[in-house]
Amino acid sequence: METYFVLRMVIAAGALILPATLLLWVALDPGVSMMGSLSAFYYSPARSLFVGILVAIGVALVAYRGYTGGENALLNGAGILTIVVAWVPTGDSSLPGLTVAGVVHAAAAVGFFVLAALSIFFYGQETLGSLPDPNLRRRYRVAYRVLAVLVVAFPAAAVLVAWVVGPSVALFAGEAAALSAFAAFWLVKTYELSQSHAELRIV
Repeated sequence: METYFVLRMVIAAGALILPATLLLWVALDPGVSMMGSLSAFYYSPARSLFVGILVAIGVALVAYRGYTGGENALLNGAGILTIVVAWVPTGDSSLPGLTVAGVVHAAAAVGFFVLAALSIFFYGQETLGSLPDPNLRRRYRVAYRVLAVLVVAFPAAAVLVAWVVGPSVALFAGEAAALSAFAAFWLVKTYELSQSHAELRIV
């Protein structure tokens, strides 16, 4: 269905474009410094870009109808948490101590990556039964499971590096890599559905 194709492209494009456009903004605008995380750009002139792209991804995730009820619930949850990440700012690094907003933001960000990974790992393969070739099904299944692991492994590794070596761009890099893995899933899923035609049977 064309609507679902558009939603998948919004999710994938948004996940790829967000870190890339922020880096481009930093490169072209001397008034914008490189931040340690994607969320830190909330406190820069790029705030509208950061919020707008995340909200678009969140709305698309909520609007997308999963192949099963379980997938639907995880995607809805991930979409809502994405919007929370966009609208509830991370803690301002220039101010000491934790804030309620900062804690909510961090919890929502962690929750998004976890729910996204779970939806890929457990439900990405739901449509593979429509593919006649068992070897092809196996390759897709392996690809989806690898991408699911990467969605949580990249940011987790980045947090660990930041904790060990102190503030750096590691968190930004980890978040960008995780979003790339998330986008890759949606692009691969789109191609898989073009082969299996399972989308036509979503009810």
